[in-house]
Amino acid sequence: MRYFADAKLVSYDRLQDEVIIINVGSGAYYSGSGPAADLWTLLTEGASPEEATRLLAAVYDAPEVTIGRDIETCIAFLVERGLLQTDNASAPKIGLALPDIARTAWRAPQFDENTDMWELIKLDPIHEVEEAGWPIRKA
Repeated sequence: MRYFADAKLVSYDRLQDEVIIINVGSGAYYSGSGPAADLWTLLTEGASPEEATRLLAAVYDAPEVTIGRDIETCIAFLVERGLLQTDNASAPKIGLALPDIARTAWRAPQFDENTDMWELIKLDPIHEVEEAGWPIRKA
């Protein structure tokens, strides 16, 4: 099984050793670094969990069984939050790669979840406009 991030629902960007992910529908945003950023990169490039496990075991000093178990837990979290969707139809990817950065010891990939921005986003006056768009406010 493979996964993808639906661009209509999720926006993300990787900055060196960290990835920031925004669930556009809920307004929640997530940040992960190290192994979490690497896992996200591989999954969104089309790696299966098994491929991601092998690739991560090659760059982190940890047994594949440990990495595989940690990946399963993290993927379940990402799917539950609507950040990843299953993609049963995609073909195996070739040439998966991680950024060339220094890595520390393996730790289970985790994402910090922040839900405090949605209320602020809704208060933004740009959302209270007529069909003509900004800066014409609703009457």
